[in-house]
Amino acid sequence: MGFLDRIRNKGAPTTTEEADDLLVRQLAGLGADLSQPRHVLHFLYFGDESGATAAADDIGKAGYETTVTAPDDTTPQWSVRAEAHRVVDGSTVAAFRAWFERIAGEHGGEYDGWEAAAEP
Repeated sequence: MGFLDRIRNKGAPTTTEEADDLLVRQLAGLGADLSQPRHVLHFLYFGDESGATAAADDIGKAGYETTVTAPDDTTPQWSVRAEAHRVVDGSTVAAFRAWFERIAGEHGGEYDGWEAAAEP
């Protein structure tokens, strides 16, 4: 069953682990070689600028390029976008999520997930 079929049939993921697993399977279904690093984006949100910039600094130290964006008409919170080229598979995704959730929590924010390119 494909991603859209699950949504249509109200079989959308109910946990972050299910969502992560579905995204990894979707990449594999698109023919992605999951052993190869690919462009990955992670999204975090914060109530204030200081939390966002502190989190961006910590994330940057791990080799990610970060962008901090102030609230606007469409996003009422400070956002941090982190990007890098990494291997994305079942084992790395869980570690990424745990690390980003910890960083977000330490700075008063929340981690909102990730996306990855199908091609390296």
